[in-house]
Amino acid sequence: MSTSPHPVAIVTGAGRGVGAAVVRRLAARQFAVAAIDLKESWCVGTLDAMVEHRASVRAFGADLGFLHEAEAAVLRVVEALGPPSVVVNLPQHVRPAGQLRPLEEESDWDGVIRARLRAPLLLSRAAQRHLVDSGRGRIVNVVPPPSTRPPHVTELVSRAGLDAITLLLAEELGPFGVSAVTVAAAGHRTPREGGRAGEKQVDELVEELAAAVEFLVCDAEPDVTGRRLDPADCVGR
Repeated sequence: MSTSPHPVAIVTGAGRGVGAAVVRRLAARQFAVAAIDLKESWCVGTLDAMVEHRASVRAFGADLGFLHEAEAAVLRVVEALGPPSVVVNLPQHVRPAGQLRPLEEESDWDGVIRARLRAPLLLSRAAQRHLVDSGRGRIVNVVPPPSTRPPHVTELVSRAGLDAITLLLAEELGPFGVSAVTVAAAGHRTPREGGRAGEKQVDELVEELAAAVEFLVCDAEPDVTGRRLDPADCVGR
């Protein structure tokens, strides 16, 4: 087992968007970061975009919606970097929600549930021993902004389910010094060009969420646990 001189964080969905931004921020805060996505190659862009701190980031590929892959991923992280004290759960890639037909495409529903609910729960379970041993473990579950207006039913279901998972983890692991929170963007994503007045651009929402995760991992008090927070509740404190 490798032992990094820095705390170790696992960040999923790290190949793009919020996950990639979180990787960069935590690496800059002196974390050794395990960047995980469905395929290791998807994280290459994240690494290539890092001018500094790239040496502290390792890329891994795993479908964390399956228990054996979640457990194997944690073992690989421990061997390469050391035991994790932080887990940041972001959705891995699934078919865009706008393309789903509720209750008609069972495989689509299964993919959403696996990526947005099973994966955070299974990875947190696989890492929980290390989070407890760290003395101040943190789990941050991230809900990306809705991709459609109104939000697609699968996004509403997964958001409510993730809140329940966060509460469960907080209640079970809180007595052992592990906090668990959800951070969710309330805004609607718009393209860089155009969009309605008052709507936020994609890159602005990405940085808001990444900054909120950085705060919750690095600066929040341990009693901030078991609830959903808006990025505005975190940034600027």
